[in-house]
Amino acid sequence: MSDSEHHNESKSHGTLEQSQSGSPAGQDAADEAILEVSGLTKIYPDGTLAVDDIDFSVQDGDFCVIIGPSGCGKSTTLHSLVGKVEVTEGTVELDGEDITDAKTHDRDIGLVFQDFQLFPHLNVEENIRYGLERLELPSSEIDQRVDEIIETMKLSGNRDRDPTELSAGQKQRVALARSLVLEPKLLLLDEPLGDMDYKLQKHMEEELLRIHREFDTTFVYVTHDQTQAMRLADQVVVMNDGKVEQAESVNRTYNSPETAFVATFVGDSNIFSGRVTDVSEDETTASIDTHLGEFVGSTDNLDSTPGDVVGQELSFSVRPQHLSLDGEGDNHIECRVLDVITHASQGTQVLLEPVADDSMELQLLSRELISDLDERVTVSWDAGATVLLERTSVVDGVDLQKDILGE
Repeated sequence: MSDSEHHNESKSHGTLEQSQSGSPAGQDAADEAILEVSGLTKIYPDGTLAVDDIDFSVQDGDFCVIIGPSGCGKSTTLHSLVGKVEVTEGTVELDGEDITDAKTHDRDIGLVFQDFQLFPHLNVEENIRYGLERLELPSSEIDQRVDEIIETMKLSGNRDRDPTELSAGQKQRVALARSLVLEPKLLLLDEPLGDMDYKLQKHMEEELLRIHREFDTTFVYVTHDQTQAMRLADQVVVMNDGKVEQAESVNRTYNSPETAFVATFVGDSNIFSGRVTDVSEDETTASIDTHLGEFVGSTDNLDSTPGDVVGQELSFSVRPQHLSLDGEGDNHIECRVLDVITHASQGTQVLLEPVADDSMELQLLSRELISDLDERVTVSWDAGATVLLERTSVVDGVDLQKDILGE
C-alpha cells in the first residue's frame, strides 16, 4: 500500500519506519565505501550544466539507486562513473583508486543498459564468454566461470540460443551474466527494467535482489521510478536539476527527508507550510501556525537548534499512513471526503479536502478496509509524524507550491 510496505515485501534489512537513529550510508561507515564521488561536474560543449558539483559515496556490497525526475543528470552521472562521459571537474574513486581519467576498460566496472546490447551474432554462452576471452584467461578458468554463472542465472536451458529467441527477462539475465562473470568491483545498471511491463518488472526486481545477494557485488542502479527504488535500494541518491538533494540510506531518506523535494519525490507526502511560533521547554516539539490552524511537530529533523527556527516560515510533511480517523492524535483537521478507494489486499486510500481550504488535497492510507464514511471527518496525526523541513530544495529558486506541489 505505502511505499514503505512495498519495500518491506522485497528487502530483508528492516522497515523504513524503524528507528531513525541508524547512521546514513557513506558517513560513519565511510571507511567501507567502495565508490567516492567528489565535486563531480559535467558541462557539455553547448554549455548545458548536466551535473553540478555533486558528492556521494556507496558502501561495499550495497544496492544504491540514483533517482530523480527526467533530465536531472542521473544517467550522465552513471556514464561519468564508467568513463563514457568525460567529467568537467571532480573526482571518481573506486576502492581507493582515482579512476577519473582512466579508460572505460581499465575501471573494473560493469554496465548493463536498458536495451541490454547483446551481440546478435553470438548465442547466450558466447555472449557471456566474450569478455573473459578478451582478458586472455586460461580456457579452464573461462569454462568454470561461464558454467557457474549460467547455473546461477538460471540460463542452463538457453546457452545455445540466439538473443532473438529469448524473452526480455532472459535477455536481462544474459546481460547481467555477461557483466558479472568478469567479477567487477562495481556494476552499473541504466534503467534496465524501463521497457518491461509491470508484472515482468516485479519479477525482474526479485531476480535482481537475488543476484545481488548471491554475488555480493556493489550495484549502482539508475531509475526515475521512486517506488522501484524503494523496493530495491539499501541507499538512494536523490537528484534534481543536476544536484544531489540527499544521499543516504533508504530508511533515513524516507523518514528524515532533508528537503521538501525529497519528501514528495521519495514516497507520497502531505505537505503543509506555516510559521514556527514556539518550541517546547525540552525543545523536542515545535508549534507551527498555518492557515489551517496550529499544529505540533517533532524537531528531530531540524538541522538548526530548535529555538533558532522560532519565527521562521517552514514546510512540514506527514506521510499518508500516519493520518488517522480515530481523532486521538496531537493534531486535527476537519476535512471533506473526496473519494474512498478500497484495495481488497492492501486496505484503503482516502482522498480528503480540508474544510478551511478547498484548493488543498490530502491523502490518508489505512491498512483497514474503510467504508461508509461521513461526508465530513476529523483527520488527526501525532506530533512525531510531523517532519519539519528547513529547505525546499538544494536547487536555488525552487518554489514549493509551483515547482514541487504543482499548484
